[in-house]
Amino acid sequence: MGYRDLTIQEKIERVREYNVWKEERHYVAVYLNALRRGDRPTIDEYESFGDDLRHIIMNHRAFDRGLLFGYDDKTLDENGWLVRPEFYDVEEIEFPHSKTRVAGNYATIGRSANGKWSYGLNYSTGNGGGGYGLDIWGKIFDCRKDCLVAALRELIDRHAKAKEWSKNDTCGNFNPTVSICVLKQVETMLAELTVAKQLTLSFN
Repeated sequence: MGYRDLTIQEKIERVREYNVWKEERHYVAVYLNALRRGDRPTIDEYESFGDDLRHIIMNHRAFDRGLLFGYDDKTLDENGWLVRPEFYDVEEIEFPHSKTRVAGNYATIGRSANGKWSYGLNYSTGNGGGGYGLDIWGKIFDCRKDCLVAALRELIDRHAKAKEWSKNDTCGNFNPTVSICVLKQVETMLAELTVAKQLTLSFN
């Protein structure tokens, strides 16, 4: 028996058993209230996002987030997840610390369907690092320049925090040579962007 074939009471029990994340509380509450009231339009709208509760809630939340970037396609992939929206004019801006190694520090920026911009970020401080990709969960900007400036500032902040944490690091996760090389490039680009912006404002 599929999820949609369950009785209203059985669906309510599934909702009660669902392990809710903080970000999902609103969606779970709306769906649960619709089930209790017998609100057929809302129930049908929610259940169009999947064949089980987990897919329904997560896909609906992703769909609403995508609307902020101009995406309104409800197509699901073969695994029942909302198809990931495509960004345009995507650029990967690298800050290499070595000519012989793949750059571990870079920002990926892109334009969405409604002209908004966002970015993903990858940072490396030697043996440590982290990051995330460009997608609809990123910060939203009105133009490329503001998006890139924010990405550069975050990259600087990531290295600064890594340097602070390194005071108690016994594993060598922070390599000052790598960080200094990367930050020099990032700060140069940031200075060029912000000076250009200030000059533009002065002539307006």
